[in-house]
Amino acid sequence: MTKSELWLLYVKRNPSFEGRENITLTPNGLKKLFDQTWELAVESVQNGQKPLDSDIFGSIFGRK
Repeated sequence: MTKSELWLLYVKRNPSFEGRENITLTPNGLKKLFDQTWELAVESVQNGQKPLDSDIFGSIFGRK
């Protein structure tokens, strides 16, 4: 999945993201965005697509 394809999925699920106004996320809104990202990643892997960077969280937060 490309970055553009992912953005189109976000806009489809969150139409207000398509506008030019500022968006303020509540803690619940941020959690929803995180959950959507997680779901899309899981669906991509289940459909046999290789993640763009399989260790993205490791590269961001460091390995534990």
